[in-house]
Amino acid sequence: METSFYKNLKLFLKDLIVVFPEDDEALQIISTTINLAIIEDTDNLIIKKFYKSLLPLESQINSKDISIFSNDISKYWPQTSYEYRLFYKIQENWDSFSDHNQNILWDYIIVLFNLAKGVLS
Repeated sequence: METSFYKNLKLFLKDLIVVFPEDDEALQIISTTINLAIIEDTDNLIIKKFYKSLLPLESQINSKDISIFSNDISKYWPQTSYEYRLFYKIQENWDSFSDHNQNILWDYIIVLFNLAKGVLS
């Protein structure tokens, strides 16, 4: 069964593809990889991994502290992981986003984090 977490994660990826059309192919690969993993994720491993990797950033996420986009994110995720690639993409473009797009990104991150937390509690 597809949870709200997975539905929001898919929407997030679709929106990123719109925001980064020049990276459409790379984001499509990430999206396809996640969609295939979701089908087989009967133990919520993706949700657990996502939540565990963001847990050290919980206070920064909840306060919308932009320093998470300037810190070395490789200490949270391997550089080959989809989390690293997504956050790196956001990180390298953060300053060029409009306030509106920054707020949308925060909303997705906060919602995904809280949905993951809710699934695991």
